Amino acid sequence: MRRAVFHVAAVWCTLLVAALSAQVTMTSPDNKHNLSVSGPGPVKAQTETEICVFCHVPHNTNPAIPLWNHTMSAGVNYQPYTSSTLNAAVGVPTGSSKLCLSCHDGTVAIGSTMKSGAIAMRGVGGSGQLTGTAVIGPDLRNDHPVSFVPSLAADIVAPPAGSPVKLDVNGQVQCRSCHEPHRMDIDSTAQKFLVTNNSASGLCVVCHNKQYWATNPSSHKTSNKAFAAAQGAHTGYTTVATNGCESCHKPHAAAAAQRNLNGVEEGACTSCHGPNQVGRNVAAEFSKAYTHPTYSVTPSVHDATESPSNPAHTLPETGAAVARHAECADCHNPHASYAAATAAPKGSGKVAGVWGIDSNGAVKQPTGTPSSVNEYEICYKCHADSANKPQPAGPTPPYPNRVVPQFNKRLQFEPTNLSFHPVEAAGRNATVPSLIAPWTVNSIVGCTDCHDNDTGPNAPTPGAGPSGPHGSRFKQLLVANYEADSQNTIESATAYALCYKCHDRTRVRNNPGQFADHGKHITEYQASCSICHDPHGVAGSTHLVNFDKRYVTPRNGVLSWTPGNNGCTLVCHGAVHPR
Repeated sequence: MRRAVFHVAAVWCTLLVAALSAQVTMTSPDNKHNLSVSGPGPVKAQTETEICVFCHVPHNTNPAIPLWNHTMSAGVNYQPYTSSTLNAAVGVPTGSSKLCLSCHDGTVAIGSTMKSGAIAMRGVGGSGQLTGTAVIGPDLRNDHPVSFVPSLAADIVAPPAGSPVKLDVNGQVQCRSCHEPHRMDIDSTAQKFLVTNNSASGLCVVCHNKQYWATNPSSHKTSNKAFAAAQGAHTGYTTVATNGCESCHKPHAAAAAQRNLNGVEEGACTSCHGPNQVGRNVAAEFSKAYTHPTYSVTPSVHDATESPSNPAHTLPETGAAVARHAECADCHNPHASYAAATAAPKGSGKVAGVWGIDSNGAVKQPTGTPSSVNEYEICYKCHADSANKPQPAGPTPPYPNRVVPQFNKRLQFEPTNLSFHPVEAAGRNATVPSLIAPWTVNSIVGCTDCHDNDTGPNAPTPGAGPSGPHGSRFKQLLVANYEADSQNTIESATAYALCYKCHDRTRVRNNPGQFADHGKHITEYQASCSICHDPHGVAGSTHLVNFDKRYVTPRNGVLSWTPGNNGCTLVCHGAVHPR
């Protein structure tokens, strides 16, 4: 009997210590959960001096375990979080989340208690409920999911033993997994009742083990550039690294519900890569005349799960009428991207962690250091086998109308073709006398050597703009001018600035290779390079010869070229060939 009494006494002592500890932390000067008349926040009682009564009562409570006193929400139609990348089953709120929501869903008066009656409050709405950003509301789709058993995998792990982050007795994530309601100051910077310090997302990474985040490491993990409230941060932290996950994500009231992003699609990136210029101002590139349609179509059909095998979000696209898209995440993995230079054809660290389509049309996953695919394999996701890729009639004409029409870049760059620019492999031509050092016949070029920001480092005169095919003043997102849509183009260093990045202008004008009248055609006859040459590749013709039928017509039904001088059978610029 004495042992039983001792046991009961010990339990009560434990509860008393916990209660006193809570009392001390609840009375700290900055604890807004102190709703008594002495509370520091705008929401407080008019006369009530008791601190714990708003949530707890010592006897006869329901639910019983936390000695709960606040009136529970009733008849609320909660809408739980959902996402195409979520593997767990999220239901309606249970456990501690249901208790928290009795105040934070905004449907019950703050002063409404089950055993203590209605407590008169200040700083509340007309019916006594919370107002403002403290109200999560019944719509939980833009909040971190709660009341679910996490589906453990490589990137989702259970909190380790001893971690302040804990699942409840049913193994579920609840509000109290991340929040300690009695203490606001464990993270003294965020002041959001967190269970542990969240500098550099110390709280988030307990469960979220994102691939590449720490192993690359991502620039978003390591950057010490300023990112504070003035630039749009919401945590109280002041650098990209200390904001961590919350540089891009927001656990409550996120602008983009799926994946809790700070902005819709590119909007999440613009907070840093826009006018604030925490990073390079990439957003400005999308205001140029020619861009990927990232900012012009929002929301787009992009989804984080898209792949060739996903029937709901298939990429490459399988229908000609399916909308095209090009979102930041198609080319960049924000958890992996970092500054690491590479040699073509391998993609740089900026495109690390992004899957692609290889030369055989199969999915290619990133490997190596940096963890990237070949640059062209990222481009092939949209510019190879997609059924809705550009055609001669649109959607953004004019396009050359070739003798051998081909818009599949994977097939154009195929190394078994008779000619191709050396994107996948070194070219077939053993002699290219016009090449400028350091280019040789063994060189490999990247897609971004030609398609890139016209004021970036890949421009003929390198500028201060960011690299990448984001925007250009030149057609087809070219890094430099290329007069391809005229039969009467005056040759100049400006007219073919793109070609002259790699090919010596003097040699081009002085008839390099097998064709003695090459210089005459581009100077005297003012014929654009594009009239004769298809710059990507041609399956059945050498020297990239693939005539543009807008300017070149058949002679007696024949339109052809064979290597050697005067090898043309055609009519061009009013002249019959051969003469």
